[in-house]
Parts: sequence; structure tokens; C-alpha cells
Amino acid sequence: MNGMISIKKSIRLWRMIIKMTKEIEKYITELDAHLSRLPAEERREVEEFYREFLLDAKLHNRFDIEQELGTPKQLAHKIMANYSLNSTEEAVTDNNSHIKYRQDVRAIWWIILGMCAVPLGIPLLFILLGIILFLFVISVVAVSLFVAFFVAACSIIYKALPLISTANWAVGWFYTGAGIILLTVLFMILPLVLRVGRWLIALGAQAARWLGKKVFKNHEYHKKI
Repeated sequence: MNGMISIKKSIRLWRMIIKMTKEIEKYITELDAHLSRLPAEERREVEEFYREFLLDAKLHNRFDIEQELGTPKQLAHKIMANYSLNSTEEAVTDNNSHIKYRQDVRAIWWIILGMCAVPLGIPLLFILLGIILFLFVISVVAVSLFVAFFVAACSIIYKALPLISTANWAVGWFYTGAGIILLTVLFMILPLVLRVGRWLIALGAQAARWLGKKVFKNHEYHKKI
């Protein structure tokens, strides 16, 4: 009799393990679909880490899993935010400004999404959005000033050129020359304007990383990436 009870318990246990394993694999598969931007090797490590974590935690159903980790999409956002924190830090010495610019923009985006997935991150998210908005306004003002001076220079040259063939030719040459000088100055400072724009993006990324560390420093996978 005791043997039959033990067998029934074993069968029930195996069924529960199989069901639990299926739920975990389904969750990991959905997580994988949201981690397509993560390098393949990193993605495998992430999936293996969370597979072991869920098995060790003995989470039996989808509700328990999502209570612990959130939905696959939410977890993916947190993982990508963590990855952006670390990968951006490792690449700060990269001499290719274009690559660094793209990394900074991606870092800001993933950290924002990661903060949205963490209740603790919502207040800091508003601070980050405020910083980004402030930097965006500065960028818009700088670009607007550049465009305004460019349009003014072109307008001066356009209106001054017809005067060259009239009695006011001296005035025409003067304003044409002034317009050309202004355009030359604008083209000379254009690299500086672009550099300032990249610096503002880098400043936003630095603020995002700093605030991101406050949110993700206790995240399970933070030490592994």
C-alpha cells in the first residue's frame, strides 16, 4: 500500500516538473524573441541564467513567474537597460565618435524602457525625461540659430546680387561679400555645432547611465553582464 502511494506521489511530482519545465521554456522562448538586439552569446547566457533561476525557485506556473520577474517583454527591457549600462561604459574610450553616438542613443532608449518596467524607476524616469527634454531644447535652439543665420546669409546674397548691375553696385558688392563671409563662418563652425550636438547626446547618456544604476544595481543579471 505504501509503495502504491509513493508511486502516485512520484508520478504527480513528475507531472508537476514537466508542466513547470514547459512553462519555463515557453517564458524563455518569449524572452528570447524580445532580446534580438542582444549579441547571440550574451543572449544564450541570459537565457541559461534565467532558466536556472526559475528551476531553482520552483515557480510552477506563468502567474508565479511573472510575479517574480515580470512579463518577458518587461524583463527584456530591464536586461537591455543593464546591457546598455555596461556595454556603453566599456566603449567610452572608442575613438569612433559616430559609433559612440549610436551607442549613447541606444543606451538612453533602452534605459528609458527599462525604467518603465520597474516601479522604482518611474520617479527617476521623470527626472531623466526632464534632463533629456532640457538638452533637446538646447539642441533645437542651437540648430534654429544656425538655420536662421544660414537663411539670412542666403537672403542677403539673393537680394544683393541684382544691385551689382545697377547704380548701387557698391552696395550690392558689399552685401554680397557680407553674405558670403557669413556663409563661410557658418560652414567653419558647422563641425563645432555637430560636436556640441554629440556632446549633448553623450551628456544625456551619462545622466541616463547614472540614474539607471540607481534602478538596476540590484537586478539579478546585473553582475553577470
